Amino acid sequence: MEAAIWSPSGSNAQAWEFIVVEDDDDIKKIKTFSPGIFGNPAAIIIVCRDLKRAYELCGELGRDILSVMDISMASQNIMLAAYDLGIGSCAVRSFGISAIKRLYDLPEHINPELLITLGYPEETPKPPKRREINEVVQWHNR
Repeated sequence: MEAAIWSPSGSNAQAWEFIVVEDDDDIKKIKTFSPGIFGNPAAIIIVCRDLKRAYELCGELGRDILSVMDISMASQNIMLAAYDLGIGSCAVRSFGISAIKRLYDLPEHINPELLITLGYPEETPKPPKRREINEVVQWHNR
């Protein structure tokens, strides 16, 4: 979680909240409305945007765009730090947002956006094929 809070943040708004779920019963409940979760994760991090804070500090740009970018960078930091510790992770967007809000009694301005499942992998799968650098990078030298 330390890696998350040190990620970049537009205008340093840090308009994020994280809920770390380790309770087996809560994880089972989350799985019932999250078709993107496979297996039995040891923990789930619920990554949320604080829309009120984002708007108060950065206006519509902060609420609508910067806060999404911020939680994306924080999520990647979490996943990279987990990998460094030998922990597998998976980002999941297919879940019931309103169900998470009810389960954790979240106020209107705290919006769950992503679940990150964590656990020790039984195996390390081969990485998927990536596009070649020359397909996605344009070099402009003057």
